[in-house]
Amino acid sequence: MTTSSVSAQRLALAAAAFGSLLVAGCAAPAGPAALAEPAPGRGPTAVARLLDAQGRPMGGASFTPAGSGVEVMVEVTGVSPGLHGFHVHENGVCGPGPDAATGQEITFGAAGGHFDPGRARSHGKPGQPPHQAHAGELPNIEARADGTGTLRYLSPWLTAEQGKPNSVVGRSLVVHEKADDYQGQPAGNSGGRILCGVIVPAEARPPRG
Repeated sequence: MTTSSVSAQRLALAAAAFGSLLVAGCAAPAGPAALAEPAPGRGPTAVARLLDAQGRPMGGASFTPAGSGVEVMVEVTGVSPGLHGFHVHENGVCGPGPDAATGQEITFGAAGGHFDPGRARSHGKPGQPPHQAHAGELPNIEARADGTGTLRYLSPWLTAEQGKPNSVVGRSLVVHEKADDYQGQPAGNSGGRILCGVIVPAEARPPRG
């Protein structure tokens, strides 16, 4: 099987897992160089449906084991053109809740802060060791002029295996209104939360909130 056919097969499996999403080419891989390719024909083991504050589906994501980490593939629609911060958050809840910095209720605040199994307690760049930065840091996702965007990223510090301390299952994915500068605390000055999705096993149907 050729590399292109394997890639196409994995994309098809991911799309089937989290429902009908945008049909668009993947952006170039971001962050560290690819650590390993997912096993040919192996589908995602975790998925998330991204919703806006009104509960409308605006894309989705899949998580596929790759070497010692996990490959994250995401598609979004209906967001403003440009870069948007994108992270795994601590709680598997996408309702309103208090902002960790101000205490004020914000959209998707119940998702909590960035997933931090290494207890780094510091925002940083994707791919940094978990004792230096949140393991939930992901690259910015870039939306095109039509509001659609795609991202493929291999995280060495996350897993989709349930029960592991660094597992994404039971957490949430959040897309922010602005770009992550990878410096500001606690979220890289990425602004409000515009999309959120609970990460569930691929065999389960992603919830709507």
